Amino acid sequence: MGETNCPTCGTQLCDGGKIAGRRDPGVHDVSICRGCAEILVLTESAHGLTLRPTTASEYLALPEDAQSLLRVAYLLVGRQQRLLRAPRQLH
Repeated sequence: MGETNCPTCGTQLCDGGKIAGRRDPGVHDVSICRGCAEILVLTESAHGLTLRPTTASEYLALPEDAQSLLRVAYLLVGRQQRLLRAPRQLH
């Protein structure tokens, strides 16, 4: 297995035996970074499978339902990151 960190923000995306949420990931599988919401694709490299940002044409070539799921995931990751950055209020 190659690099399992997000190439954009460095978040570790390997969770136990899974990469990008899949136990048996393959070339061209698409995922989203839980740290920065970058849409990533698994590609083959000299070190095995690695993650890289998708291109616009790769994203647009995805089935419409996959694009919809990625848009929802993008919004959810963004919301979570805003909550984590928000100052905590003391009561």
